[in-house]
Amino acid sequence: MVLLVAFIPFIMWRRSKGSEIIIDATRHSKGSSEGKGVKSCHDGEEQGDGVMNWAETFMLDPKIFRYPETIEEVTSLVNSNLKIRCAGALHSCAPLISSEGIIMSLTKLDKIINIDAERMTVKCQSGARIHDICTAVAPYNMALGTLGTIDWQTISGAVMTGTHGGALTIPSLHTFVNSYTLVKPDGQLETICKVSDPKLFSAMAPSMGVFGAVVEMEVQCVPLQILAARMEVIEVEKLIDTFESIMQSNKYARVVVYPSINKATIWRANPVSSRNEAIAMGAVNSDGYTNFRNDTEKSLLQKYLNLCNAERFDEADLVLHDVLNSQLSRLHHYVGQYNHILCKERNNGIPHADIEFNFDFKKNREVLRTVKSYCDQKRVPYYNFEIRTTKQDDAMLSCCQGRDSMWIDFQAKADVSREFFGEIEAVLKPIGFRKHWAKGMDNTSPEYVAQQFPQMDEFLGLMKEWDPDGKFRNTQG
Repeated sequence: MVLLVAFIPFIMWRRSKGSEIIIDATRHSKGSSEGKGVKSCHDGEEQGDGVMNWAETFMLDPKIFRYPETIEEVTSLVNSNLKIRCAGALHSCAPLISSEGIIMSLTKLDKIINIDAERMTVKCQSGARIHDICTAVAPYNMALGTLGTIDWQTISGAVMTGTHGGALTIPSLHTFVNSYTLVKPDGQLETICKVSDPKLFSAMAPSMGVFGAVVEMEVQCVPLQILAARMEVIEVEKLIDTFESIMQSNKYARVVVYPSINKATIWRANPVSSRNEAIAMGAVNSDGYTNFRNDTEKSLLQKYLNLCNAERFDEADLVLHDVLNSQLSRLHHYVGQYNHILCKERNNGIPHADIEFNFDFKKNREVLRTVKSYCDQKRVPYYNFEIRTTKQDDAMLSCCQGRDSMWIDFQAKADVSREFFGEIEAVLKPIGFRKHWAKGMDNTSPEYVAQQFPQMDEFLGLMKEWDPDGKFRNTQG
């Protein structure tokens, strides 16, 4: 149980209030105090008796949240508490921030400190939102190096959990970070640089915040691009034969499979020299964000779930065809700014739990056939799952360490997710996978997780050296 006990902040679940999942996070560590001058109120994110994440998979006691607004306040909290977990935008579907002590939200450390157009870097505080960073650097013809399908996470939360995009030639977001400034467990401020300390730097992210409280980051940017996007629908059997070429021949690509109707949407985006070039080729101009699903389509998907709950599956599948037809009419061919095109879930979608598997890209055909076989035999409890790819990197706990990767993200409503996630994990385990650190990790045995990362022992050694008393990790076991 080395990983569970010494590293990952897993917690025990208990069920309460019907299907709602609650985390017992009310245990305060002995000797805990507020931290001088730090507000302990919650910023309006409470729901009922607690603070719930977006996925509606866990709830936390609002009394243990702290909201420092300066580095000095962070230092005060670190020096005055025995157990701390740091939190961002609460996008994670895993209970990563559960704490025996306090939860320190970094969302008020949200300043963009400096933009260096010559070096193409941006320095920001850890709680800066990705969409705010994108907006700030765009006038300098700069962009973040990769983006997920949403951009309302904090930059540190996204990096610390291994956020990736959907491009076989582009690595995950943490690879674009040049330096981290953090408050260490002993209260000292230190900056870790990629160039000067590559070994320690490679452990910093993904690390789920176990080295300390990151307060500032310098991020390397890339040139801002205009992207032309297209979407089409194909049969799942055809996807198995063409997936590899789709991912290799497009800069960005995302596949969404609707298993109950045996269809898949293929979304791809590629750079163009100008909007006018794409418009001349038939693209519709998009001045802002273009959601992958609009409100009408979201309502239809909720109708699908309601019909499935009533076991009216034939009617439900007809609704999915309506969704795809609507999407095709909007997303067949359009053009816009890089971040407006890549961040396709600005309206948040329907809350759900996720479990995301990472495989060696070379195994893509085996993975797709295995998943199709499962779906042919059993109806999954959600309308879709998503597939993307990411370039390899060398971070110690990166799911893409040493190999180009494909990801499959399965989704389900929280109350039915655990059984489904357990089944699909058992089906895929013979192929061999790593898991997204923020999605469904509590379904997997820690021994299996540890075995998938060749540098796990080295990482744990660095972690214990930096935080020998475990201030930034939970006590489990």
